[in-house]
Amino acid sequence: MAMEDSKPTGTLGIERWVQFAFIGMALLMFWFIDHLASDLSAFAAQKLDLSTPNPNIVTAASAIVSILLAAWMYRKESTNKFSREVAVELSHVTWPSRQETWSNTLVVIIVSAIAAVILGAFDAAWSAVTDLIY
Repeated sequence: MAMEDSKPTGTLGIERWVQFAFIGMALLMFWFIDHLASDLSAFAAQKLDLSTPNPNIVTAASAIVSILLAAWMYRKESTNKFSREVAVELSHVTWPSRQETWSNTLVVIIVSAIAAVILGAFDAAWSAVTDLIY
């Protein structure tokens, strides 16, 4: 991959989106690890008849673990390369305009309503036929 490919848009290039993705991943990992650690510590304290740990300590430990995991993933060459390649491919996507999105959404709603009416009619007809038989 050439260096020109890594900065096709904007002055900060693709790398800022990769960094935002890793920050988002760190926040998601923090949320997950914090809830998991809190639930596990409360469960262990209940089962082992111990006092529950300080939630601030559990949250701080979760934050440290998630930051270290995100930093490790960011520094890992294969993960960082994959993230950059995804960001480069997404920069090549032609995103629809607001008007195109609105018109396509309207088409989906209308087609879904028509399909619901047709399926409802078939269901009512089949229900009437089976009521006559049974």
